[in-house]
Amino acid sequence: MFDGQVTGSISEDERDAVIHQLAQLLPNLQQDPTPATNLIRVLIRPPSYTFTRVLDIQPSVDFHAGLKAPSSPINLVTLALLQKARLSKSDADIVASKPQTVAALIELWLSTPDTAVARRAHETVLGLLIAQDENQPTTTGSSNQNLMWRRVFRDKDLYGLIYQICSLDTSGQAGQLSRRDKTVAQARLLDLVVKIDCDAMRSTQIAEVERRYGVQRGGLLEFSTTKMVDYEDDVLMHMTLVDFLAELLRPDHSVVQAFDISVGPPYASASLDFLISMGLHSRTLSYYIDSSRHCSLDLTYLYSRSANYLATYCTYNPLHFIQSEAVFKGTIARLSTVLQNVSPGRWAQGQTPKHDLHVLASLPRLALLPRPTLDSPLFLLPVQPPSEDAFQTLATVFHGPSDQSRANSDDEASASRALYFLYLERNPDLWQHVVKAAETVALKVTALAAIALMKSIITSKWGPLPADIHEGTFGLPSEAQLADSCHSPQALPPTGTLAILAPPALETVVSYLLRPAQTFSNLVGGGKGDVESAAYRVAAAKFDVLVSLKPKLEEVAQQTGTLEDAVAVVNQRLALGVLGGSGEPGSSVGTMEL
Repeated sequence: MFDGQVTGSISEDERDAVIHQLAQLLPNLQQDPTPATNLIRVLIRPPSYTFTRVLDIQPSVDFHAGLKAPSSPINLVTLALLQKARLSKSDADIVASKPQTVAALIELWLSTPDTAVARRAHETVLGLLIAQDENQPTTTGSSNQNLMWRRVFRDKDLYGLIYQICSLDTSGQAGQLSRRDKTVAQARLLDLVVKIDCDAMRSTQIAEVERRYGVQRGGLLEFSTTKMVDYEDDVLMHMTLVDFLAELLRPDHSVVQAFDISVGPPYASASLDFLISMGLHSRTLSYYIDSSRHCSLDLTYLYSRSANYLATYCTYNPLHFIQSEAVFKGTIARLSTVLQNVSPGRWAQGQTPKHDLHVLASLPRLALLPRPTLDSPLFLLPVQPPSEDAFQTLATVFHGPSDQSRANSDDEASASRALYFLYLERNPDLWQHVVKAAETVALKVTALAAIALMKSIITSKWGPLPADIHEGTFGLPSEAQLADSCHSPQALPPTGTLAILAPPALETVVSYLLRPAQTFSNLVGGGKGDVESAAYRVAAAKFDVLVSLKPKLEEVAQQTGTLEDAVAVVNQRLALGVLGGSGEPGSSVGTMEL
């Protein structure tokens, strides 16, 4: 309320007058400056209050003193004033022309014990580094680097300051942070580097500074990932580093646009190439694929991080994963070993290997197809006892190519379809167990996961297999081979919708979807409370699947001139709403024209 009144009810002249009065007051204030600094921050908040107006404040703002002050409120208001320069390259250049101010900003960002100040300082440094003129892309090409970028990364003193603060080699020296505080600074540096990652981060900027800290050719990124962190004795920082490496593999991790894009293979990735060249890729994967090499304490903290790194790698570099034979086979072997050792009781109690399932769901679908000497770990997922995590993993794999994945979408679509039928061949009672789980409303999360599995098939993105094995991608069977593997005398349904309308799903899934929802109105008290809430949520999810099925059926009916009866029955059930009526639309399943 106060913020809105201040920013919306006073004139600009009044705003300037109040700010000037507060600026005169602060240097001599003996009390807590928080009320005054908060008011200044509110007054300068409107976008119309530009950095030019900040520079007009009288007395002039001493940015250096404000950043060096041992007072968080003063630090925060100084940062708020500096942040006004982020909106214009020319304003950012003015800040960059003050080397003492930039040095104080970097030191505050990396060294302050106040997390709120550190966060604001991070935002300020990042904003100033990427500040560009309006409508100009954020790049780091030599012709587009703003002065702030050159000040931080081409000024020997400032560039060296970053290394000096974050390096453990300077621990214990006069004026240096403690080892603990240095690890905090290291985490803050990693948080910035991943956002401004570009060719300049991976190449030499000032060789004299970099050689002093053991950096050979990889610039600040090499220092951050291989020289800065004591990964052998500091497992918490090692965890932070592995999370950073996983983030580095994401194509959108940096706010800086690449300016030197080279043509390469479809799995080309500058970040991945860097990690491989530094030995970081294999070392990080080893905590998952070759865990026997590491002590149990390290694995307690790093196994899940390594699994996440592997999942990210597979999502954004799927072809590279498939072509890396040792990593590919090691991953499949690891998944198979883990899933084979999960007892039915653990599946039933929800004690599932979640990190391994995340890896499995992230693998290219081609990698999950069985080979002559290597079966698919996907087939180790049980349908009984019902498991929320198993159902979710199956839903992800069977649905088809992910929007995030960089894998060939046609191959992924074909492989997803093949995996569904191969899994169904090994688990012919799949849908009986899934429907039973969906009807067990008392286990709400499992019931919802079972229903989501149904929807994933109905809305799946499937594609045809090659007519001849020699025409297909490595690992993909032909249509004839798939049919033969599934002991089917005819071609298998080409879409998920037709798969649901074919046995064994027809008699179970479709019948379940058409039946009225379960309610508990006969319970004492009308069935109100958690049970009723769970029942309605399950009923709503079930109804949503039927809503998704309707347009799919209509599309098939229009293309083939069949299924009119099925469309009519579905429309009848939808007309009854989420809970349905007392009739039994499910009894019409057997008479549907297929």
